[in-house]
Amino acid sequence: MRLIEDLTARLRDALAGRSSSAPGAADPAPAPLVDSRPPLRAGWVQPDRTTCGSACLVAARALGDPSYAAWLETGEVGGRARDPRTPGRRFADEVLATHLRTNRWTDAAGRLRWPWPRGLGTTPWALVQELSATGGTTPPGTGHRVRTISPRRRGEAYDAVARAVANGHAVPLYVGNRLLPRHVVLVVDVAAGVDEPWLAAYDPSSGRLVRLPREDFVRGDLRVAGWSEPWFAVLPTAGRAAAAD
Repeated sequence: MRLIEDLTARLRDALAGRSSSAPGAADPAPAPLVDSRPPLRAGWVQPDRTTCGSACLVAARALGDPSYAAWLETGEVGGRARDPRTPGRRFADEVLATHLRTNRWTDAAGRLRWPWPRGLGTTPWALVQELSATGGTTPPGTGHRVRTISPRRRGEAYDAVARAVANGHAVPLYVGNRLLPRHVVLVVDVAAGVDEPWLAAYDPSSGRLVRLPREDFVRGDLRVAGWSEPWFAVLPTAGRAAAAD
């Protein structure tokens, strides 16, 4: 087991070297958002065990689109009849529809890709494609990328996520154990804290915000839905979405 964990850590470190900026350089990111975001509704819980990533996508869209957030809450939108479903049912149905879209043969822009079994959740690269095509807290067409988080460079990754969130962007974060990523949360706020800085993340397994202290993040000792290790962050970039994404 220790050998497998060591090999996994080495692979993550190698991938992190390819997916991060040069040491000391800031990750390219869009300009700070100027419009205020609607508050994240409490109680949005993923409808099944495999839809944490999709729930984060729906929550990110609600943060970036006030009219979508209002529709999720009230069922009302200009020019349409009122949706009779409850807010919880609307959210669940949107999450399930998003899960279907992110795991099929074509992405949100209609480009072919390898599908992914829905029973295994959603890959970070599928989140990149969905956010780049349809937007989250960023305008549609904004590029996104996956940053692999090396156990040796967690501090750099934390700072990259904190910079993006401080500029108003919500960042999906994959967490798990030492061997595999197992869950997705959405980082939505950053605070200095009294003793140490921390990130606030929407956890779709509970529908609540959880704290991710910097020290725990760097140690790989988070306490999020039973998982401790940060694995991937899906970050916005300064450019438009590439055709090959």
